[in-house]
Amino acid sequence: MNQRSSHGSESKKDWTFWFIIGAIVVFLVIVACVYFVRKSNALNKTYITIGEHKVTQVEFDFYYNTVVNSYVTQNSNSLLYMGLDTSKPLNEQEYILDPSMTWEDYFTESTVPFLQQVKALNDEAESVGFDYDVTEDYDSYINSIESAASTQGVSTSYYYEQGFGKYATQSRLEPFVKEYLTYQAYYQQLLDDNAPTDEEVEEVYKENPQQYDTIDYRLYSIPADVEDDATDEEKEAAVDAAEEKADEMLKRFQDGEDWRELCYEYARDDVKDSYDPEAETDPTVITGGTSLTISTSYFDWLSDDSRKAGDAMVYRSDTNNACFVIVFDSKTPYDLEADSSNIAGTLASQAVTDYVNGLVENYEVGDPHHHLNYLYIEETEAESGTADTSAESDTSDTGAESDTSDTEAESETGTESSES
Repeated sequence: MNQRSSHGSESKKDWTFWFIIGAIVVFLVIVACVYFVRKSNALNKTYITIGEHKVTQVEFDFYYNTVVNSYVTQNSNSLLYMGLDTSKPLNEQEYILDPSMTWEDYFTESTVPFLQQVKALNDEAESVGFDYDVTEDYDSYINSIESAASTQGVSTSYYYEQGFGKYATQSRLEPFVKEYLTYQAYYQQLLDDNAPTDEEVEEVYKENPQQYDTIDYRLYSIPADVEDDATDEEKEAAVDAAEEKADEMLKRFQDGEDWRELCYEYARDDVKDSYDPEAETDPTVITGGTSLTISTSYFDWLSDDSRKAGDAMVYRSDTNNACFVIVFDSKTPYDLEADSSNIAGTLASQAVTDYVNGLVENYEVGDPHHHLNYLYIEETEAESGTADTSAESDTSDTGAESDTSDTEAESETGTESSES
């Protein structure tokens, strides 16, 4: 009896063991199948369409990551202020200018017109017989990838996967990289072909010299002491107090006291070190300002032809709950002979942009599998009944944009953010 029981128990254990092994094998087979199916889809299946071009996921990922990498590089010093953390998934982070979108949606929306331009210009380059040997540029591109991977201490294959998408390899990306490099070369050819004459450059300058003449000045902010739950009357009183301090500082400066000593004295205790008079640089100094970068609230005052070095004024901003002491230093007329390339480049770029936009109109975007989430955000909001909330957000955004000039002016020195 005991022998049978023991034998039955062992048989049951054997059956259980092989059942578990079988389940694991089946699971691994399913995982492998899913991986290879997804890989096959990424390499061969149409992800989106651009005009008559079928774009795979691997190709889209290459351009998407090119856009992301470029954005991150150009804005590396301000990413956290913009609410973008590159260590976290982009689809889990709300886009700073539109709460209905994620950063992934934003970059996807930026990638699509980029792809349209690439396809449109490469098609035209081929149709007009644009003869370009991409070999040298491609070799340089590959060398830069290998160098970057070596610098980071990772393999090239790992770098491709992390930098351009899960299924990216050098061989898979080769046709897309060459297409991208050809696009760049043809775009440059269009810029060269649309270069303006010296007469056209001079005419543009004379129409709006203030856009090109540069102004050097100093900007110091005195933020009002405003509580988060302050009433409008309390805010106004706080800004009044800040204005009194600004007027006092202005008078003392006009009476001959040292600017940097005054900045240090009037700075809040937590930021005084930023205004140390013995420091090599003055954080309030702004150089090369133009009508495009200086707040409209005081640009006219700074650009007035009667302005002399040392002239100063106080500007009050109730919107930002702060007052600013502004000192004019100098104005530098635009040098047409030395710097005309700036205007010429802008004119050529605008001409090419207009031309490319005309081409892109014929390259409609198709999203048969709903990969472009940004296209459906409005529909989703309408279905969930959040359309009214979206409208309110738009209104607040519009209000924020109307105050952009003040914000830009304050951010030029960082004084506002550091003292607030």
